[in-house]
Amino acid sequence: MYMDPVDAAEVLEVHTSTLRTWARTGRLDGIVDWFHDPCNGWRYYRVGDIRALAEKRRRAR
Repeated sequence: MYMDPVDAAEVLEVHTSTLRTWARTGRLDGIVDWFHDPCNGWRYYRVGDIRALAEKRRRAR
């Protein structure tokens, strides 16, 4: 299952532009599986990866 950028950003407690920058610059490589939808231009993120990253970020606080 995949989630759209709005939902992924909400789970990670970041702005959608931050999530977009992370994907574009490679910060999510090897951590979060995502794909780019050619029809609407959005990136979609794997739900389990986003949840795991959110948990890792919460523990790091």
